Amino acid sequence: MASQSKRLTAKVEEDLMQNPFLQVLRASFEGIYRQAAERGERTALLVPCAECLEGESFGQVFAETHLLQATCVPGCYMNLLGQGVEIKDTSVSTHLGFQEHRVCEVLQSESMYDLGNTFKVLVVDKPLIGRHKTLPSATDRAPAAKASASSATAEPTADDWLNTTPSIQGDFFDQVDRFRKTFVQVLGCEHSTAERIREIADETAQRLSRHHKLTLPTQLRQLDFTVSRQAYAALHSFVFPHLVRILETQEVRLQQAIRSYESVAELLQAIPGADGRGLGLVDVRECSKELELMDRKITPHEKIACIDKAHSLLQQCVAEGAKSGQSGGGPVEITGDDVLSLFILAVHGSQVKHNLAHIAHVEMYLQGAAGRSGSSEAARFEEAGYAVSALQAGLQFFLEERRINPGPSSRAPPRPSTNVFSSYLPQGAQTAGGNLDADSDKAAMHLQGLVRQARSQGVR
Repeated sequence: MASQSKRLTAKVEEDLMQNPFLQVLRASFEGIYRQAAERGERTALLVPCAECLEGESFGQVFAETHLLQATCVPGCYMNLLGQGVEIKDTSVSTHLGFQEHRVCEVLQSESMYDLGNTFKVLVVDKPLIGRHKTLPSATDRAPAAKASASSATAEPTADDWLNTTPSIQGDFFDQVDRFRKTFVQVLGCEHSTAERIREIADETAQRLSRHHKLTLPTQLRQLDFTVSRQAYAALHSFVFPHLVRILETQEVRLQQAIRSYESVAELLQAIPGADGRGLGLVDVRECSKELELMDRKITPHEKIACIDKAHSLLQQCVAEGAKSGQSGGGPVEITGDDVLSLFILAVHGSQVKHNLAHIAHVEMYLQGAAGRSGSSEAARFEEAGYAVSALQAGLQFFLEERRINPGPSSRAPPRPSTNVFSSYLPQGAQTAGGNLDADSDKAAMHLQGLVRQARSQGVR
Protein backbone atom coordinates (compact mmCIF):
# COMPACT_ATOMS: atom_id res chain seq x y z
CA MET A 1 0.00 0.00 0.00
CA ALA A 2 1.45 3.33 -1.08
CA SER A 3 0.33 6.86 -0.33
CA GLN A 4 1.13 10.44 -1.24
CA SER A 5 0.24 12.91 1.50
CA LYS A 6 -0.48 16.60 1.74
CA ARG A 7 -0.38 18.09 5.25
CA LEU A 8 -2.95 20.83 5.82
CA THR A 9 -1.75 22.03 9.22
CA ALA A 10 1.57 22.81 10.84
CA LYS A 11 1.58 19.66 12.97
CA VAL A 12 3.82 16.66 12.30
CA GLU A 13 2.38 14.33 9.68
CA GLU A 14 0.74 11.21 11.10
CA ASP A 15 1.88 7.78 9.99
CA LEU A 16 -1.35 6.23 8.76
CA MET A 17 0.04 2.70 9.07
CA GLN A 18 0.08 3.23 12.85
CA ASN A 19 -3.42 4.71 13.06
CA PRO A 20 -5.56 2.43 15.29
CA PHE A 21 -8.75 2.94 13.30
CA LEU A 22 -7.15 2.20 9.93
CA GLN A 23 -5.47 -0.89 11.36
CA VAL A 24 -8.76 -2.23 12.71
CA LEU A 25 -10.57 -1.34 9.48
CA ARG A 26 -8.14 -3.30 7.31
CA ALA A 27 -7.88 -6.25 9.72
CA SER A 28 -11.39 -6.70 11.14
CA PHE A 29 -13.53 -5.21 8.35
CA GLU A 30 -11.58 -6.36 5.33
CA GLY A 31 -14.72 -6.90 3.23
CA ILE A 32 -15.96 -3.36 3.81
CA TYR A 33 -12.50 -1.90 3.21
CA ARG A 34 -12.02 -3.91 0.01
CA GLN A 35 -15.45 -2.89 -1.31
CA ALA A 36 -14.62 0.78 -0.72
CA ALA A 37 -11.13 0.54 -2.21
CA GLU A 38 -12.43 -1.12 -5.36
CA ARG A 39 -14.52 1.98 -6.11
CA GLY A 40 -11.30 3.92 -6.54
CA GLU A 41 -11.65 7.66 -6.94
CA ARG A 42 -15.32 7.55 -5.93
CA THR A 43 -14.25 6.59 -2.40
CA ALA A 44 -13.18 8.94 0.38
CA LEU A 45 -11.99 7.36 3.62
CA LEU A 46 -12.16 9.49 6.76
CA VAL A 47 -9.57 8.52 9.38
CA PRO A 48 -9.85 10.13 12.85
CA CYS A 49 -6.33 11.01 13.97
CA ALA A 50 -4.77 8.74 16.58
CA GLU A 51 -4.52 11.59 19.08
CA CYS A 52 -8.31 12.14 19.19
CA LEU A 53 -9.29 8.48 19.65
CA GLU A 54 -10.26 7.30 23.13
CA GLY A 55 -9.73 3.61 22.47
CA GLU A 56 -8.73 1.04 19.89
CA SER A 57 -12.02 -0.87 19.59
CA PHE A 58 -14.32 0.09 16.73
CA GLY A 59 -17.61 -1.48 15.68
CA GLN A 60 -19.01 -1.98 12.21
CA VAL A 61 -21.28 1.07 12.35
CA PHE A 62 -18.27 3.25 13.22
CA ALA A 63 -16.38 1.84 10.24
CA GLU A 64 -19.29 2.23 7.81
CA THR A 65 -19.86 5.81 9.01
CA HIS A 66 -16.37 6.86 7.88
CA LEU A 67 -16.33 5.18 4.46
CA LEU A 68 -17.77 7.67 1.98
CA GLN A 69 -18.95 7.38 -1.61
CA ALA A 70 -19.13 10.35 -3.95
CA THR A 71 -22.55 11.51 -5.16
CA CYS A 72 -23.50 13.43 -8.29
CA VAL A 73 -23.23 16.69 -6.30
CA PRO A 74 -19.63 17.94 -5.96
CA GLY A 75 -18.44 17.88 -2.37
CA CYS A 76 -21.37 15.78 -1.16
CA TYR A 77 -20.81 12.18 -0.10
CA MET A 78 -22.87 9.37 1.37
CA ASN A 79 -21.47 6.82 3.80
CA LEU A 80 -22.29 3.11 3.84
CA LEU A 81 -25.18 3.76 6.26
CA GLY A 82 -26.84 6.16 3.80
CA GLN A 83 -25.98 9.30 5.79
CA GLY A 84 -24.89 12.52 4.11
CA VAL A 85 -21.47 14.13 4.59
CA GLU A 86 -20.13 17.32 3.02
CA ILE A 87 -16.43 17.92 2.36
CA LYS A 88 -15.61 21.57 1.81
CA ASP A 89 -12.09 23.05 1.69
CA THR A 90 -10.50 21.91 4.97
CA SER A 91 -13.60 20.77 6.83
CA VAL A 92 -15.94 17.78 6.91
CA SER A 93 -19.47 18.19 8.25
CA THR A 94 -22.31 15.79 8.96
CA HIS A 95 -25.73 16.35 7.40
CA LEU A 96 -28.55 14.01 6.26
CA GLY A 97 -29.33 11.17 8.68
CA PHE A 98 -26.99 12.15 11.54
CA GLN A 99 -28.51 12.80 14.95
CA GLU A 100 -25.73 15.26 15.82
CA HIS A 101 -24.27 17.97 13.62
CA ARG A 102 -20.48 17.81 13.80
CA VAL A 103 -17.78 19.76 11.95
CA CYS A 104 -14.34 18.15 11.65
CA GLU A 105 -11.10 19.80 10.57
CA VAL A 106 -9.11 18.04 7.85
CA LEU A 107 -5.57 17.69 9.22
CA GLN A 108 -4.05 15.66 6.41
CA SER A 109 -5.04 14.63 2.88
CA GLU A 110 -3.61 11.61 1.10
CA SER A 111 -4.02 9.73 -2.16
CA MET A 112 -3.71 6.08 -1.18
CA TYR A 113 -3.04 3.19 -3.56
CA ASP A 114 -4.23 -0.21 -2.41
CA LEU A 115 -5.86 -3.28 -3.95
CA GLY A 116 -5.13 -1.95 -7.42
CA ASN A 117 -6.97 1.34 -6.97
CA THR A 118 -6.26 4.89 -5.83
CA PHE A 119 -8.64 6.59 -3.41
CA LYS A 120 -8.70 9.63 -1.12
CA VAL A 121 -7.90 9.44 2.59
CA LEU A 122 -8.61 12.41 4.88
CA VAL A 123 -7.25 12.50 8.43
CA VAL A 124 -9.65 14.50 10.62
CA ASP A 125 -9.43 15.91 14.13
CA LYS A 126 -12.43 13.97 15.44
CA PRO A 127 -14.69 11.07 14.38
CA LEU A 128 -18.11 11.74 12.83
CA ILE A 129 -19.84 9.93 15.72
CA GLY A 130 -19.02 8.88 19.26
CA ARG A 131 -16.81 10.25 22.00
CA HIS A 132 -13.36 11.64 21.34
CA LYS A 133 -10.50 13.65 22.82
CA THR A 134 -10.40 17.33 21.96
CA LEU A 135 -7.12 18.29 20.36
CA PRO A 136 -5.35 21.18 22.16
CA SER A 137 -4.36 22.68 18.82
CA ALA A 138 -7.79 22.41 17.20
CA THR A 139 -8.98 25.73 15.80
CA ASP A 140 -12.08 27.35 17.23
CA ARG A 141 -15.32 26.13 15.74
CA ALA A 142 -18.70 27.75 15.39
CA PRO A 143 -20.75 27.81 18.62
CA ALA A 144 -22.96 24.94 17.45
CA ALA A 145 -19.92 22.79 16.71
CA LYS A 146 -18.43 23.60 20.13
CA ALA A 147 -21.64 22.51 21.83
CA SER A 148 -21.62 19.26 19.87
CA ALA A 149 -18.00 18.56 20.81
CA SER A 150 -18.55 19.29 24.49
CA SER A 151 -21.62 17.06 24.62
CA ALA A 152 -19.74 14.29 22.84
CA THR A 153 -16.95 14.37 25.43
CA ALA A 154 -19.28 14.58 28.44
CA GLU A 155 -21.89 11.97 29.35
CA PRO A 156 -21.97 8.85 27.14
CA THR A 157 -24.86 8.75 24.70
CA ALA A 158 -26.87 5.78 23.49
CA ASP A 159 -24.71 5.77 20.34
CA ASP A 160 -21.66 5.46 22.60
CA TRP A 161 -23.21 2.50 24.45
CA LEU A 162 -23.54 0.73 21.11
CA ASN A 163 -20.21 1.83 19.60
CA THR A 164 -18.16 0.86 22.66
CA THR A 165 -19.34 -2.76 22.64
CA PRO A 166 -18.02 -4.12 19.33
CA SER A 167 -19.14 -7.70 19.95
CA ILE A 168 -22.78 -6.73 20.60
CA GLN A 169 -22.69 -4.18 17.82
CA GLY A 170 -21.24 -6.73 15.41
CA ASP A 171 -23.93 -9.29 16.27
CA PHE A 172 -26.58 -6.59 15.81
CA PHE A 173 -25.48 -5.62 12.32
CA ASP A 174 -24.93 -9.27 11.38
CA GLN A 175 -28.59 -9.91 12.21
CA VAL A 176 -29.68 -6.84 10.27
CA ASP A 177 -27.59 -7.89 7.27
CA ARG A 178 -28.89 -11.47 7.43
CA PHE A 179 -32.45 -10.17 7.63
CA ARG A 180 -31.89 -8.00 4.55
CA LYS A 181 -30.50 -10.95 2.58
CA THR A 182 -33.00 -13.63 3.60
CA PHE A 183 -36.32 -11.87 4.32
CA VAL A 184 -38.73 -11.67 1.39
CA GLN A 185 -41.01 -8.63 1.50
CA VAL A 186 -44.52 -9.57 0.41
CA LEU A 187 -47.28 -7.10 -0.33
CA GLY A 188 -49.57 -7.02 2.71
CA CYS A 189 -46.99 -8.42 5.15
CA GLU A 190 -45.26 -5.17 6.04
CA HIS A 191 -46.33 -5.51 9.67
CA SER A 192 -44.33 -8.75 9.88
CA THR A 193 -41.32 -6.86 8.55
CA ALA A 194 -41.72 -4.24 11.27
CA GLU A 195 -42.11 -6.88 13.97
CA ARG A 196 -38.89 -8.65 12.93
CA ILE A 197 -36.99 -5.35 12.95
CA ARG A 198 -38.45 -4.65 16.39
CA GLU A 199 -37.32 -8.07 17.66
CA ILE A 200 -33.75 -7.53 16.47
CA ALA A 201 -33.61 -4.08 18.07
CA ASP A 202 -35.16 -5.33 21.33
CA GLU A 203 -32.67 -8.16 21.71
CA THR A 204 -29.73 -5.82 21.14
CA ALA A 205 -31.08 -3.16 23.51
CA GLN A 206 -31.52 -5.74 26.26
CA ARG A 207 -27.95 -7.00 25.83
CA LEU A 208 -26.60 -3.44 25.92
CA SER A 209 -28.60 -2.52 29.02
CA ARG A 210 -27.21 -5.56 30.86
CA HIS A 211 -23.65 -4.87 29.68
CA HIS A 212 -23.68 -1.20 30.68
CA LYS A 213 -25.86 -1.85 33.76
CA LEU A 214 -28.51 0.66 32.68
CA THR A 215 -31.55 0.85 34.95
CA LEU A 216 -32.99 4.35 34.62
CA PRO A 217 -36.16 4.49 32.49
CA THR A 218 -34.80 7.47 30.56
CA GLN A 219 -31.64 5.55 29.70
CA LEU A 220 -33.59 2.49 28.58
CA ARG A 221 -35.92 4.66 26.50
CA GLN A 222 -32.98 6.41 24.86
CA LEU A 223 -31.29 3.07 24.19
CA ASP A 224 -34.42 1.54 22.63
CA PHE A 225 -34.88 4.57 20.41
CA THR A 226 -31.25 4.64 19.25
CA VAL A 227 -30.94 0.93 18.48
CA SER A 228 -34.25 0.95 16.62
CA ARG A 229 -33.14 4.02 14.64
CA GLN A 230 -29.85 2.33 13.74
CA ALA A 231 -31.74 -0.73 12.48
CA TYR A 232 -34.08 1.31 10.29
CA ALA A 233 -31.15 3.40 9.00
CA ALA A 234 -29.26 0.28 7.96
CA LEU A 235 -32.39 -1.16 6.31
CA HIS A 236 -33.53 2.04 4.58
CA SER A 237 -32.50 0.90 1.09
CA PHE A 238 -34.28 -2.40 1.71
CA VAL A 239 -37.58 -1.21 3.24
CA PHE A 240 -38.38 2.23 1.85
CA PRO A 241 -38.13 1.48 -1.92
CA HIS A 242 -40.59 -1.38 -1.32
CA LEU A 243 -43.06 1.03 0.29
CA VAL A 244 -42.66 3.53 -2.55
CA ARG A 245 -43.31 0.78 -5.09
CA ILE A 246 -46.42 -0.75 -3.53
CA LEU A 247 -47.99 2.67 -2.90
CA GLU A 248 -47.01 4.22 -6.23
CA THR A 249 -50.49 4.12 -7.78
CA GLN A 250 -52.17 5.65 -4.75
CA GLU A 251 -49.44 8.29 -4.50
CA VAL A 252 -50.15 9.37 -8.09
CA ARG A 253 -53.85 9.66 -7.23
CA LEU A 254 -52.99 11.63 -4.10
CA GLN A 255 -50.81 14.09 -5.99
CA GLN A 256 -53.51 14.54 -8.64
CA ALA A 257 -56.12 15.21 -5.95
CA ILE A 258 -53.88 17.72 -4.17
CA ARG A 259 -53.14 19.65 -7.36
CA SER A 260 -56.79 19.63 -8.42
CA TYR A 261 -57.42 22.49 -5.99
CA GLU A 262 -56.08 25.62 -7.64
CA SER A 263 -56.39 27.86 -4.58
CA VAL A 264 -56.64 27.75 -0.81
CA ALA A 265 -60.11 29.30 -1.00
CA GLU A 266 -61.33 26.46 -3.23
CA LEU A 267 -59.83 23.89 -0.88
CA LEU A 268 -61.42 25.45 2.21
CA GLN A 269 -64.84 25.28 0.56
CA ALA A 270 -64.37 21.52 0.12
CA ILE A 271 -63.25 20.86 3.73
CA PRO A 272 -66.35 20.23 5.89
CA GLY A 273 -66.86 23.04 8.40
CA ALA A 274 -63.70 24.93 7.41
CA ASP A 275 -65.21 27.65 5.23
CA GLY A 276 -65.82 30.88 7.11
CA ARG A 277 -63.49 30.01 10.00
CA GLY A 278 -60.74 32.37 8.81
CA LEU A 279 -58.27 29.50 8.38
CA GLY A 280 -57.17 30.86 5.01
CA LEU A 281 -55.52 33.75 6.84
CA VAL A 282 -53.18 31.40 8.71
CA ASP A 283 -49.75 31.20 7.07
CA VAL A 284 -48.86 27.49 6.98
CA ARG A 285 -45.82 27.77 4.70
CA GLU A 286 -43.31 26.97 7.46
CA CYS A 287 -45.33 23.86 8.32
CA SER A 288 -45.28 22.81 4.64
CA LYS A 289 -41.50 23.26 4.50
CA GLU A 290 -41.08 21.10 7.59
CA LEU A 291 -43.13 18.32 6.00
CA GLU A 292 -40.94 18.50 2.88
CA LEU A 293 -37.92 17.62 5.03
CA MET A 294 -39.28 14.05 5.27
CA ASP A 295 -37.96 13.43 1.75
CA ARG A 296 -34.45 13.94 3.14
CA LYS A 297 -34.81 11.63 6.17
CA ILE A 298 -33.98 7.94 6.14
CA THR A 299 -35.57 6.68 9.36
CA PRO A 300 -39.19 6.87 10.56
CA HIS A 301 -37.88 8.33 13.82
CA GLU A 302 -36.61 11.42 11.99
CA LYS A 303 -39.80 11.67 9.93
CA ILE A 304 -41.90 11.65 13.11
CA ALA A 305 -39.79 14.54 14.39
CA CYS A 306 -40.59 16.48 11.20
CA ILE A 307 -44.33 15.79 11.57
CA ASP A 308 -44.32 16.71 15.23
CA LYS A 309 -42.49 19.97 14.53
CA ALA A 310 -44.90 20.75 11.68
CA HIS A 311 -47.79 20.28 14.12
CA SER A 312 -46.14 22.62 16.62
CA LEU A 313 -45.59 25.19 13.89
CA LEU A 314 -49.30 25.11 13.09
CA GLN A 315 -50.13 26.20 16.62
CA GLN A 316 -47.47 28.92 16.44
CA CYS A 317 -48.91 30.14 13.14
CA VAL A 318 -52.36 30.41 14.70
CA ALA A 319 -50.96 32.30 17.70
CA GLU A 320 -49.01 34.69 15.48
CA GLY A 321 -52.09 35.28 13.35
CA ALA A 322 -54.08 36.17 16.45
CA LYS A 323 -51.41 38.59 17.66
CA SER A 324 -51.28 40.34 14.28
CA GLY A 325 -55.01 41.01 14.47
CA GLN A 326 -56.16 38.50 11.85
CA SER A 327 -58.94 37.44 14.18
CA GLY A 328 -60.45 40.92 14.33
CA GLY A 329 -59.41 41.35 17.94
CA GLY A 330 -61.89 38.78 19.33
CA PRO A 331 -61.07 35.57 21.20
CA VAL A 332 -59.62 32.79 19.03
CA GLU A 333 -60.73 29.21 19.59
CA ILE A 334 -59.04 26.59 17.46
CA THR A 335 -60.71 23.18 17.61
CA GLY A 336 -59.34 19.76 16.76
CA ASP A 337 -61.15 19.93 13.42
CA ASP A 338 -59.41 23.23 12.70
CA VAL A 339 -56.02 21.61 13.30
CA LEU A 340 -56.90 18.85 10.83
CA SER A 341 -58.06 21.47 8.32
CA LEU A 342 -54.79 23.36 8.69
CA PHE A 343 -52.82 20.15 8.13
CA ILE A 344 -54.78 19.70 4.89
CA LEU A 345 -53.72 23.21 3.87
CA ALA A 346 -50.10 22.41 4.77
CA VAL A 347 -50.17 19.24 2.67
CA HIS A 348 -51.63 21.22 -0.23
CA GLY A 349 -48.80 23.76 0.00
CA SER A 350 -45.97 21.23 0.33
CA GLN A 351 -43.93 19.43 -2.33
CA VAL A 352 -43.47 16.08 -0.58
CA LYS A 353 -42.68 13.39 -3.16
CA HIS A 354 -43.69 10.23 -1.29
CA ASN A 355 -46.41 11.15 1.22
CA LEU A 356 -47.92 7.69 1.60
CA ALA A 357 -44.59 5.85 1.67
CA HIS A 358 -43.35 8.14 4.45
CA ILE A 359 -46.50 7.60 6.50
CA ALA A 360 -46.34 3.85 5.89
CA HIS A 361 -42.71 3.91 7.06
CA VAL A 362 -43.78 5.72 10.22
CA GLU A 363 -46.67 3.30 10.75
CA MET A 364 -44.32 0.32 10.62
CA TYR A 365 -42.28 1.78 13.46
CA LEU A 366 -45.21 3.08 15.54
CA GLN A 367 -47.25 -0.11 15.24
CA GLY A 368 -44.24 -2.13 16.33
CA ALA A 369 -43.98 0.05 19.45
CA ALA A 370 -47.73 0.07 20.10
CA GLY A 371 -48.08 -3.68 19.72
CA ARG A 372 -45.82 -4.28 22.71
CA SER A 373 -47.63 -3.27 25.88
CA GLY A 374 -45.25 -2.01 28.52
CA SER A 375 -42.58 -1.16 25.98
CA SER A 376 -40.41 1.81 26.86
CA GLU A 377 -41.18 3.06 23.35
CA ALA A 378 -44.93 3.06 24.00
CA ALA A 379 -44.59 6.51 25.51
CA ARG A 380 -43.03 7.74 22.28
CA PHE A 381 -45.99 6.28 20.40
CA GLU A 382 -48.42 8.23 22.57
CA GLU A 383 -46.48 11.47 22.12
CA ALA A 384 -46.19 11.15 18.36
CA GLY A 385 -49.67 9.72 17.78
CA TYR A 386 -51.60 12.98 17.80
CA ALA A 387 -49.50 14.79 15.17
CA VAL A 388 -49.06 11.71 12.97
CA SER A 389 -52.78 10.92 13.07
CA ALA A 390 -53.65 14.50 12.14
CA LEU A 391 -51.38 14.29 9.09
CA GLN A 392 -52.78 10.88 8.13
CA ALA A 393 -56.30 12.26 8.27
CA GLY A 394 -55.19 15.20 6.13
CA LEU A 395 -53.84 12.88 3.45
CA GLN A 396 -56.96 10.75 3.59
CA PHE A 397 -59.11 13.80 2.88
CA PHE A 398 -57.59 14.13 -0.59
CA LEU A 399 -57.78 10.43 -1.41
CA GLU A 400 -61.37 10.04 -0.21
CA GLU A 401 -62.55 13.37 -1.64
CA ARG A 402 -61.38 12.74 -5.19
CA ARG A 403 -61.59 9.00 -5.72
CA ILE A 404 -61.22 7.97 -9.34
CA ASN A 405 -64.41 6.72 -11.03
CA PRO A 406 -66.33 6.01 -7.82
CA GLY A 407 -69.62 5.45 -9.66
CA PRO A 408 -73.00 6.42 -8.23
CA SER A 409 -73.65 3.07 -6.59
CA SER A 410 -70.22 1.44 -6.48
CA ARG A 411 -68.45 4.02 -4.36
CA ALA A 412 -66.10 2.30 -1.97
CA PRO A 413 -67.22 2.39 1.67
CA PRO A 414 -65.28 4.68 4.03
CA ARG A 415 -61.97 3.18 5.00
CA PRO A 416 -59.91 3.60 8.17
CA SER A 417 -58.37 7.06 8.14
CA THR A 418 -55.10 6.13 9.75
CA ASN A 419 -53.75 2.85 8.39
CA VAL A 420 -52.06 3.27 5.00
CA PHE A 421 -51.76 -0.46 4.38
CA SER A 422 -55.38 -1.39 5.03
CA SER A 423 -56.75 1.79 3.45
CA TYR A 424 -54.88 2.22 0.20
CA LEU A 425 -53.33 -1.07 -0.88
CA PRO A 426 -55.23 -3.19 -3.43
CA GLN A 427 -57.97 -5.20 -1.76
CA GLY A 428 -56.28 -8.50 -2.61
CA ALA A 429 -53.13 -7.48 -0.78
CA GLN A 430 -54.84 -7.79 2.57
CA THR A 431 -55.74 -11.42 2.03
CA ALA A 432 -52.26 -12.05 0.62
CA GLY A 433 -50.87 -10.88 3.92
CA GLY A 434 -53.26 -12.99 5.95
CA ASN A 435 -55.52 -9.97 6.55
CA LEU A 436 -52.69 -8.62 8.73
CA ASP A 437 -52.41 -10.05 12.22
CA ALA A 438 -54.24 -9.07 15.38
CA ASP A 439 -51.43 -6.86 16.62
CA SER A 440 -51.64 -4.77 13.44
CA ASP A 441 -55.39 -4.38 13.88
CA LYS A 442 -54.91 -3.37 17.51
CA ALA A 443 -52.32 -0.75 16.53
CA ALA A 444 -54.58 0.58 13.77
CA MET A 445 -57.50 0.85 16.22
CA HIS A 446 -55.23 2.71 18.62
CA LEU A 447 -54.29 5.16 15.87
CA GLN A 448 -57.94 5.63 14.91
CA GLY A 449 -58.68 6.47 18.54
CA LEU A 450 -56.02 9.14 18.40
CA VAL A 451 -57.69 10.68 15.35
CA ARG A 452 -61.02 10.77 17.17
CA GLN A 453 -59.18 12.37 20.07
CA ALA A 454 -57.70 14.96 17.68
CA ARG A 455 -61.17 15.82 16.46
CA SER A 456 -62.67 16.13 19.91
CA GLN A 457 -59.94 18.00 21.77
CA GLY A 458 -59.78 21.76 21.41
CA VAL A 459 -56.45 23.56 21.02
CA ARG A 460 -56.43 27.14 22.29
